[in-house]
Amino acid sequence: MNPYLLLGVPRGASDQAIRQAYLNAVKEATPETDPERFKAVNGAYEQIKDHTSRCRYELFHNDSPGESPLAVFAGHARLSHKPAPLSLEAMKEYLRACSKT
Repeated sequence: MNPYLLLGVPRGASDQAIRQAYLNAVKEATPETDPERFKAVNGAYEQIKDHTSRCRYELFHNDSPGESPLAVFAGHARLSHKPAPLSLEAMKEYLRACSKT
């Protein structure tokens, strides 16, 4: 499931807003009352808790086809003979930007 939807925050939310949404969700779903939801909320928070985690999520987990740069690159490379919209250098630059904190 999409971690942004699960926590109820927009994609552009700050680290503080994501943390606050996580704390509110954990208060509602404790391990004793709703263990499955508690596990899902913790997993969602781990995926988007900081800039590096969000970049990794955006790159490798696309909720809509073609949304992530990696999916666009792989889809075009696999399905057509046209050049992929992202060159290898562009992918390297994207990964470098995501690894900066």
